[in-house]
Amino acid sequence: MIDLGRFLMDKPKAVSVYGITFNKLGTRLNLKEYSRYSPVDADSYCDVEDSCLAMIRFDNGAMLTVEVSFSDHIPENEKLSLQVHGTKAGAMLEPNFEIYGEMDDYLITTKPSYSADENSFQSNFIREIKHFVDCLKNGTECMNPPEDGVEMMKILDAIYESARTGHEVRL
Repeated sequence: MIDLGRFLMDKPKAVSVYGITFNKLGTRLNLKEYSRYSPVDADSYCDVEDSCLAMIRFDNGAMLTVEVSFSDHIPENEKLSLQVHGTKAGAMLEPNFEIYGEMDDYLITTKPSYSADENSFQSNFIREIKHFVDCLKNGTECMNPPEDGVEMMKILDAIYESARTGHEVRL
């Protein structure tokens, strides 16, 4: 998947990370309506975090905040949100695409028209696979080279290290 924040900002390097994780909710076998909270092979033991928050500072002055949870107490339609904020404009990329900015000294919200089918998870995944095959077959430059994966792993490791120690981790 394209790392949109890094793509839009010319791939700055992370310089510091602060993260915290929680394992407070665990496997919720008591829930009747949502099977996603109680996997078939689960018992009452859950050893993974159910939520994580992180702040990542980059060498160009940008900051990324991340808030993820697979089992939080929020409505299902509010679980996925992806926003970008800048000095000239901002955008909500998920769940609805909107662009926020200024025009003629007024704040504006623009809601571009597009086919939801073209931007569905499945369609995006299919495009990623086609791009990967194109890279292998035709030598097309990969949008996400291995170096991006290494950078992402450094950030993820730093989040967990920060959560373990309770301190910011400098990269």
